[in-house]
Amino acid sequence: MTLFAKNTLYLGQQINRTITMSGNTIKMAIISDLHVMAPELLVKEGDAFEEYLVRDRKMLRESAEILHTLVDNIIEEKPQLTLVTGDLTKDGERVSHHLVAKELQRLVDAGIQVLVVPGNHDINNPDAKVYDGDTATPADTITRSEFAEIYRNMGYDERSRRDPDTLSYCREVGDGLTILAIDACMDRLNTFVSRGDPRDHCKTSGRLEASSQQWLEEQASLASANGNRVIAMMHHHLSPHFHMEDTLAAPYMVDHAGQLCQRLVEAGVHVIFTGHLHISDISQATHSRGEMVEIATAAAVGYPCQWRIATCNPRAGKMQLRTLTLHSLPSDPEFAERARETFTNCIPAMTRGVLNRYWPEITQAIDNYRAKHPFMMRYVNLPDSPDGIATLLLKHLREPVTRAYIAFAEGNEGGSDNSQLVEQIVGGVDQVVNATVTGILRPLAKAAMRLRIYGTARLVLRSILEDRNDIGTKHETIINDHTAVIKL
Repeated sequence: MTLFAKNTLYLGQQINRTITMSGNTIKMAIISDLHVMAPELLVKEGDAFEEYLVRDRKMLRESAEILHTLVDNIIEEKPQLTLVTGDLTKDGERVSHHLVAKELQRLVDAGIQVLVVPGNHDINNPDAKVYDGDTATPADTITRSEFAEIYRNMGYDERSRRDPDTLSYCREVGDGLTILAIDACMDRLNTFVSRGDPRDHCKTSGRLEASSQQWLEEQASLASANGNRVIAMMHHHLSPHFHMEDTLAAPYMVDHAGQLCQRLVEAGVHVIFTGHLHISDISQATHSRGEMVEIATAAAVGYPCQWRIATCNPRAGKMQLRTLTLHSLPSDPEFAERARETFTNCIPAMTRGVLNRYWPEITQAIDNYRAKHPFMMRYVNLPDSPDGIATLLLKHLREPVTRAYIAFAEGNEGGSDNSQLVEQIVGGVDQVVNATVTGILRPLAKAAMRLRIYGTARLVLRSILEDRNDIGTKHETIINDHTAVIKL
C-alpha cells in the first residue's frame, strides 16, 4: 500500500484530484470526537460549568446542535456508510448517549449504515456531571454492555463478529470491504472517589491484551483470505502523528503500537481511521511487510470543526479522501470562527488542566529522568507544583506554541515556512532552561541540557510544523492532510 508517491511534497491548499474507479464504490463519512453533552445536564449556568469550560476547547453548549447539523450535512452527501471513531459523549453520561444514538439513527433511517466504537470518554467515566449553578453532582453513566445495547444497530448486532473481551468487532459492509472496529479503551481502570478511590481519574491511554490482538489479526486475515479489503477504525492512535508522539503524548497512542501495527499490516490492514487528539492529520508507518496509513479526523465540536468523506473502491484498491469543515450552525453563522477564538483563549487553562490532571505521571517521569541523569538534574530547580510549571511555560512559550498547536490541529501545516516559529519555540525552551538551571556548575549543566533537549525539540517541531512523517529516516514523507489518494 502506498500513500501518494514516496517523498513527494503535497502542501497547503487542498488539491483537486479525481481517480478513476471501476466497479462498485463505497462512499463513507468519517466523524470523530462528537463529545455531545445533553442539554439537561446543564440545569443552571454557574461557576461549576464555567470552571469545566475554561480548560476545555470543546463547544459543549452547542454540541447537540453541532451533531444535528453534522448529521444533516452527512445526509446531503449521501454516503453508504458513516464511521464514528469514539468519544461520542462529553463524559459518558447516559442521557448524552441516548441523544447521540437518536441523532445517528437519522442516518440509519436515511439508508446510511453507521458503525461506532467507544472512546476514552464514553464508558464508566467519573467526570460525568450534572451542573446546577455552583455545584456539580455525578451523572448516571453506562457500562460496556449498555454501550453495545444502545448502539446495537450501529455495529453491535448479530451481523458483526465480536471480540469476547472488548467492544471490538468485524463487519462486512459492502462489495469487497470489511471494517475492523477496534476498542482499546481502558475504562475498567477508571477510579471514583465515590467508590473509595483516592481521586476521580479517567484513563486516557489505550491498550489491547494479547488475546484481543490475536482476535483482530485472525479476523483481518480471514477477511483478506476471502478477497476483502480491510479498513480499521479505532479511537487511539496506532501510528505516530509527530516525532516522539509515543513518548511525549503517550496517552493518545495505544500501548505497543508498533507491534500491533505490524500484526495488522501482515494480516492485510493498510488503512486505519482514528480520532482522540482532535487533529486532521495523516501519518504513514512503514513496516517490513508494508505500510499503514492512519487518518486522524478532527472534532466537529471544537476547532477546526472538520470531518471526512472517503470514496473507496475495494476491487480497484483505491480510496479518495477529502476534508470538510462545519463552518456554521443554524443558530450561529460564525460558529467556526468563534470555535477558533475559544481554542486560542483556552490554551493557558488547558495547560494548567493537563498538568494538574497528569501531575502524578509527570512527577514520576521527572524522577525517572533524574535517576538516569543525576549530574544534570542536580542543578535543575523545577517548580514543585503543576501551577508553578504552567506559569513558567506560559511565560516563555505561550504565543509560539499556540500558533503551532492551531496549525497542527488544522492540518496541512507544512504549507508555510515555519522555520522561524521553530526557532521561537526553541528560544522559549532556552528561557525555561535559564530560569530553572542554577548552581555553581550552571554553565556546564545548561550545556548538557541543551545538548540533550534542543536537537530533539527541533526534530519534534519540524515533524509537526513541516508535516513530516518518519523524520530523519529513509522513509521520511510530507503528506497532504486534507486531500489524499490512497492505494490499498
